[in-house]
Amino acid sequence: MSRHPAPHADATSPAPRTSIVVVTWRSAADLRRLIASLRLHLDHGIELVVVDNASGDGAEAELDPWPGARRFIALDRNLGYGGAVNRGIEAAAGEAILVLNADTEVVDASLEQLARWAHARRAIAGPLILTSDGSRQPSASGPPTGAWPWLGAVVSGRLQPPALRARTEPWRLERTVAVSWLGGACIAGPRDVLRSLGPFDPAIHLYGEDMDLGLRAARAGVDSYFCPDVARLIHHARGSSSQLLPAGPWDLIARNRRAVLRRQFGARRERSSQAALLLNLGLRVASKGLLRRDASRERAALRASLGARAVPPLPSSPTSTTT
Repeated sequence: MSRHPAPHADATSPAPRTSIVVVTWRSAADLRRLIASLRLHLDHGIELVVVDNASGDGAEAELDPWPGARRFIALDRNLGYGGAVNRGIEAAAGEAILVLNADTEVVDASLEQLARWAHARRAIAGPLILTSDGSRQPSASGPPTGAWPWLGAVVSGRLQPPALRARTEPWRLERTVAVSWLGGACIAGPRDVLRSLGPFDPAIHLYGEDMDLGLRAARAGVDSYFCPDVARLIHHARGSSSQLLPAGPWDLIARNRRAVLRRQFGARRERSSQAALLLNLGLRVASKGLLRRDASRERAALRASLGARAVPPLPSSPTSTTT
């Protein structure tokens, strides 16, 4: 990874035209809230592309309040998040692309700056993502293999100096930093760069497609950056996946994580990464138990990771070209 650049794009370069791509599945109410926030905070010259995964819930009508260019793509079957995002980016006219989850909410105009920032550097960029209660979402990650996951397992990111935290839990930082991958709730990048990467692998229906994108991008020479000092937004995280997986996503997350890492790094390095994750989750469950804090999420993730012994095969990675 390259060293992180200054957080502002060249002010002398013309601003690229921007398109926002949103995927919906039975999330018309979330889309309504998102578009209301877009109208309030963003330039109405931005193109809005909404791809509906055959939900049939009237989501198209929610686009009516958007005063700028807009396009609604109704799919005849559910392609999953990544496959639908790919369709949206194929149809988008903007030189810079912002991919947003339907259950996000824009809080200011900073996403426009993020799109320009990523376009100027031909990179993938992600903002600071806050949950509904204002806490930070773990939306950026350091290397998932090697020594760093083991360090992160035994030393809490809260206790690490920033130089180490940038490689273990970069989402805790306040400055722009190069990362291994970004959460898919919001990413920005040049249209041609994203198209050259896929951007997402359609073989991954849900969960893990964002990790896979970051790892493939790095191999193609495209850097990913977490940019908390450039942009921020809220992710309510009560969208389509909670309807599709009412019992929780942990089993699918665990299986897909192993599959992505095994395809990218091979079985030996993937197994080492899995062992570090199990240690991390086990220690977090134990420490929260001692402090009498709620550890239900960590416990569910640990159970799923322990049960994810069979690694589902993935086809060869989508062809990536160095940009």
